[in-house]
This record gives sequence, structure tokens and C-alpha cells, in this order.
Amino acid sequence: MEFTNLKLEDYPEFLKLYNETFPVDQRRLYEDEKHLDNYIKMKGGKFNAFAAKDGDLFLGFLSYWTFKGYTYIEHFAVSPEHRGKNLGRLMLHHLFKEVSPNVLLEVEPPTDQDSQKRIEFYEKNGFRIRKEFNYTQPSYGGKGQESVPMLLMTHGDVNLHNIDSIKEMLQEVYNINHAVN
Repeated sequence: MEFTNLKLEDYPEFLKLYNETFPVDQRRLYEDEKHLDNYIKMKGGKFNAFAAKDGDLFLGFLSYWTFKGYTYIEHFAVSPEHRGKNLGRLMLHHLFKEVSPNVLLEVEPPTDQDSQKRIEFYEKNGFRIRKEFNYTQPSYGGKGQESVPMLLMTHGDVNLHNIDSIKEMLQEVYNINHAVN
């Protein structure tokens, strides 16, 4: 298995897994590969993604943003047929080693078995739930998209005291220019 920066030839597999894995309220509404490519270019290096591949086989991806003091994981998925094979752990550790050990992510509250397992996965990989303030993921702004109650989890040394701690993330990722509760 290897990790490579997401490339144009990966976009169809990326978009397929992305759209199948994340509910509409928790994702950008990319129209097609060109729209995704333009979005990545428009963000000028702040937004990145890497693919996990075995030869030509697309196994999963991790997309992230780099901010002062931490990296924010926006989306992270392993293809269903490859889950349970330790790929997710390897992908996270690649991020910790190659980008930053200081990582912030959003996760759904533990309301069902899947969301509980997701939290346990992150905890096994060194993340902890942060309860400094209530957090709601803002809407991505697409037609019919809603905000979603979430928990924040961090790995490493992420300064998280109040909503102002993530102001840059909210501005860049969600185009929010004011405090959100």
C-alpha cells in the first residue's frame, strides 16, 4: 500500500466513495471531477487530500486543511470492502508523520452503533473528545443542506478553548465569518 497526493485520475474513485460515505449535509456538493479540481486549485494549498492505493486499486482517502497550530481532517474514508484491515489506522499515522501530529476533526455524537464505533476507532488512535464548548458543523451551503450537531476530537496538542480557537477553520472550510454555537 502507498499514500499519494490525490491526482486527477483518482477523482472518479474519490467522488464515488465520498458521495457514498458521507450524508449530503456533511459534504460539499461537487458537480464532477472538474469542479473538484477547480476547488482544490482555488484553495491554494490549504486544502489537500491523499489516496491510499494498492497499485491501481483505490482503497480510501483522507482530505485535510492546514491551519496555524493544527491540521483539520475534513473527510476520511476507506472503501467498504477494505474496512477492518487496519488501513484507517495507517492513513491516520501517515498524516501524523507527514503533515502534523496536531489534528482536529468532527465526529457525529454516539447515537448509534456506527457512530460509537467511529469514536472508539479515533480514541484507539490517540484522539480525545473535546467538550470545551458545544459545536455544530455549519452547513456547507448547498441547496437543502443543514447544519449538523457534532463533537470535536483532537490528537496531539490542539489549542481548543472556545469557538475563537477554530475561527480560521470555520472561515476557510465553511465560509463562516462570525461565531457559531
